[in-house]
Amino acid sequence: MSLGYQSSRLLNGTLCLKNLYPLHEAVSDEFDQIRVRDLVFFDRLAALGSITATARELGVPKPTASRWLAVLEQRVGQSLVRRTTRHAALTERGRSFHARVQEVLAAVRTAQRAAQSTEPRGTVRVSVPVPLGRMVGGPVIAGFRRELPQVRLEIALQNRRVDLVRDGFDLAIRGGPLEDSELIARRLTTVPLWLYASAEHQHTASADLAIIGAPGDEALLRRRRPDLQRPSVVVDDRSAVADALMHGAGAGILPGFLGEPARGRGELVRPDEQPLTSMQVHALYLPTQRDDPRLQILVDGIDRELAATLSSRP
Repeated sequence: MSLGYQSSRLLNGTLCLKNLYPLHEAVSDEFDQIRVRDLVFFDRLAALGSITATARELGVPKPTASRWLAVLEQRVGQSLVRRTTRHAALTERGRSFHARVQEVLAAVRTAQRAAQSTEPRGTVRVSVPVPLGRMVGGPVIAGFRRELPQVRLEIALQNRRVDLVRDGFDLAIRGGPLEDSELIARRLTTVPLWLYASAEHQHTASADLAIIGAPGDEALLRRRRPDLQRPSVVVDDRSAVADALMHGAGAGILPGFLGEPARGRGELVRPDEQPLTSMQVHALYLPTQRDDPRLQILVDGIDRELAATLSSRP
């Protein structure tokens, strides 16, 4: 049995959480009726930040998703989400509850795998952008090995866009706009992209700043910062852009998780008060592998590490 979103046996299951949610001591009978389906829904709602997007991903009507949330909040006895017409953000109680939900879902998946007659084996090949791979690769690899010791994991850290079928990959982690395709796309997070400058250039006039760019940056800067020069160096790895800026090369665009640690050390500065844009990060895989437990475990691990790492950085 799989934790895929179409598994009705799992989504309709009921789980007692009395010992796993310490927000209040008096736990009602209603709390014991929380379903695993509700937890899967709430976990994806926390990741996507939209009831509409969550309903679409789970393949249910939006009114059904809204009803699930209302019932969950009733059973928990707490307001978990602040809703606007377009967004849904977790309350403080919601964030605390979500941390426990992730633990429960991980335990459920472990129980499922223990009940399976055959332990997953074989090889899983995944393509990951270099900056993201460097950021979360270590913990993800260690966690995957603990959960699936019989599965060989091959990770290619590369910034080019791969074709899963042609290039023989099972999974691709991709940042930026997605092309139309039949691939399943699970959104993992949204990363802000800021303009950073070497600390020694914080007083340099914009028109005099040398720009170190990545592919696509020239068009973005032309729209958002036309006062800047066109990139004098273009490199297809934002980790290399960050290294160049920390060595005094000038200015360039970096995701917050690369730029903020160096900014905290005084090596980089942010000329602007707002990010230039943001980048969505997705996990892509073939529809035929929707219920592959190896991919689900790997994507869940990447999702958790991204959330933990990005939430700990400004």
